[in-house]
Amino acid sequence: MIFFVHGEDDFLVNKRRGILQKSFLEHSPEGELFVFDFEDQGTMDAVKKSVSSCASGLFSSKKMIVFLHPFQLEEGAEHFFLDFLQAFVVKNEKDTTLLFVEPGKIKKTNTLVKFLLKHRDTEEVFTKPEARNMNEYIKTRLSSLDAKAQFSREALSLFIVFLGNNTARIETELEKLSTFKPGGIFEKEDVLLLVGSMAENVIFEALDALAQGNRQKALVLFRQELVGSEGVYPLLGLCAWQVRRFLLVRELYDRGMSQPALIATQIKVPPFVVQKILGVVKHFPMTRIKKGLMLLSDFDTALKQGTLDPLVALDLFVWKF
Repeated sequence: MIFFVHGEDDFLVNKRRGILQKSFLEHSPEGELFVFDFEDQGTMDAVKKSVSSCASGLFSSKKMIVFLHPFQLEEGAEHFFLDFLQAFVVKNEKDTTLLFVEPGKIKKTNTLVKFLLKHRDTEEVFTKPEARNMNEYIKTRLSSLDAKAQFSREALSLFIVFLGNNTARIETELEKLSTFKPGGIFEKEDVLLLVGSMAENVIFEALDALAQGNRQKALVLFRQELVGSEGVYPLLGLCAWQVRRFLLVRELYDRGMSQPALIATQIKVPPFVVQKILGVVKHFPMTRIKKGLMLLSDFDTALKQGTLDPLVALDLFVWKF
């Protein structure tokens, strides 16, 4: 048996590898599991060692041999490995499973890739979910963790803004939310509390810097946040969400409402958050806030159409807002 698991979503690829290994050991408790990683050791010696583990004897048990990063082999080692695989396919071994795992994009012109695509018994490809499919992806993953739990519409939108399509963090944060509120409905406040506090604080601090006219500081904060995020688009989405809150607070402030508790009741935001926003929003007249939302809306359209570079969009927001 030859299994081939690959794809650009490293987290999902490695998660699937773990599931397959666990399943093998559960169904074959007397079986043998070997794992070889060729990423840094694609030498002839490493390949010969891995191939020797596949040898079967009269009383040998079932085996699973896992090959990680199999396309990093040296030229001579790759030829040797292909010869072994050709013989393996001809023998049609039933008690030995070869699991090839490549976290990343494959080159279909690669000789070993072409062999696996032709002779694999099973192939699984894991790509990062696209933006338009994130709602269903998150709902499916949550259902697998807690069949009764669900997101409110606002909470799900905010969850996606915070995490984008970072599947590793999505899994971690879903587990956190499920433990915090088993079988419940996750509201916006839950997501803010458990998922978005760090990102929200950075965005708030950057917008505060813009309010003070310190565009350089805002740019530095945004760039630092980019290092640990999934790109510009989720970051701009979080900015839009925060600026919309500024708009709600500013509107009530202009009507003469200045008590955080009263504003919090009106817009359903915790009073301490309103208190923070009030300290900043006084520097943002309504016209500027509306201009910022229009900018972000225009950038969103341009990014989806591919007519604007994401980093340029971020820079333009800093300098024009």
